[in-house]
Amino acid sequence: MTNNKDLYFIPIIARALNNVNTRDAMDDAFQKIRKLGRQPEYFEGFRQFTEFVRAALKPSGVRADQGIQLIRDVIYRLLYDLATDTFMGTEEQGQTLISTFRSIPHWNAEYERIKKEAEAFPAHEMPLGIEILKADHTLGSFPVSGLPDSVFSVSPGRYVSRFSNGRVLWEGVLTKEELIWAFAYPAMDLPMAAKTEAGQQEPTRAITLLEGEFNLYVFAGPEAGEIKIDAGERISKK
Repeated sequence: MTNNKDLYFIPIIARALNNVNTRDAMDDAFQKIRKLGRQPEYFEGFRQFTEFVRAALKPSGVRADQGIQLIRDVIYRLLYDLATDTFMGTEEQGQTLISTFRSIPHWNAEYERIKKEAEAFPAHEMPLGIEILKADHTLGSFPVSGLPDSVFSVSPGRYVSRFSNGRVLWEGVLTKEELIWAFAYPAMDLPMAAKTEAGQQEPTRAITLLEGEFNLYVFAGPEAGEIKIDAGERISKK
């Protein structure tokens, strides 16, 4: 287990996810995490664990097997950050977590695979493309050189925007209030422009990606919305 008690739950979860009987292993892992969390030196780590679970399991109401997959996805993104030197924690935390992942054959293989793939992209080059996914289903993929570009027929749900090499740019839930005109603007009639080109409207949501290297916009439509990504000046997060 990591010597850094603020992240003590990460190796416990990582080992549980590597177990053949994942559901039982995760139940045992959560019990162990909660038990340790009652000790004063683990209070901050347990708080971070609750934030970790809350972020991983958005939206709420997922089935147990879906919840495990969402947690696995978060662990994978952490592994990606470690393998590509984009981990935001301290150097000590990073080295301790890398040692933990390397001690687990499955995660060590994933770590090596990600590092090898990342080496194909020199630091000054941009990855080849951007993908938009919903529930692990790719809705659209387009080259960075082709921006701006959009995906349409966007219905409420959990979305991920990532580079084609796997690096996650943004993930979150888009609601009917952001995607469907009648809920976004209940007091306004649907203008003709909205029926033909949502990008001519004001976005219902605007998000900066990579500190302003890219912008992600959400537009409402008659029955579904649009996600548009462009490269440009920094925008304010919403």
